Amino acid sequence: MKYKMMIFDQDGTLYPKKHELYQYTRKLTKRWLQNKLKVTSDEMEKIYKSLSVNYPNPYFGFISLGCTVNEYMSEVFDKIEPEKFLTYNPILYNFFKTCNIKKSLVTFSSPRYTKKLQNVLKITNFYSEILYVKDFKTYNKKECYKKIAKDYNLKYQEICVIGDSKENDINPAKELGCQTIWISSEGNANNIDEFIIKEMGKKDEKNSSSFRYSCK
Repeated sequence: MKYKMMIFDQDGTLYPKKHELYQYTRKLTKRWLQNKLKVTSDEMEKIYKSLSVNYPNPYFGFISLGCTVNEYMSEVFDKIEPEKFLTYNPILYNFFKTCNIKKSLVTFSSPRYTKKLQNVLKITNFYSEILYVKDFKTYNKKECYKKIAKDYNLKYQEICVIGDSKENDINPAKELGCQTIWISSEGNANNIDEFIIKEMGKKDEKNSSSFRYSCK
């Protein structure tokens, strides 16, 4: 079934995890937690690694340490100026401009940070809807996907979710019956930019991590 809505993740998808911005966000997160927990740098590294293993959803990991989601927004994302790290990407922009399928964005980031980042990329106006996971009680992207399907009267099979996290982006979408594109260094695409360049065309049955697609 041809899909009618593309739902994008933001960080690690619209720009790669190896990007300086992504790495700075992790650095700032560790600094915030270290100050909050009053632990050494070595202890913080151990805690941070255990969080990613035990809590793929970052919100739940921070909550387990006695922190709140609002703290995460204000102490990490709201202190980042993405324009200092990120630049306009003409390939990404042209893709969003020429692809006539509706697009939405679902992110764990804060509204302030997201608006600044999307403005740098110049693709803000191409979204039909932008949802923030922090606004949903379950802190699960599945609820965001459900809302978008309801808002636009779509069947889940008509939605394609594009993200870099299997746990937070892809699996919740598959559970609903959505189509998915996993942006991962384990596949052919290290980020959405590279994916757009290389992967336009038909579905590749030989590589399950790569979903080739066309916006025509």
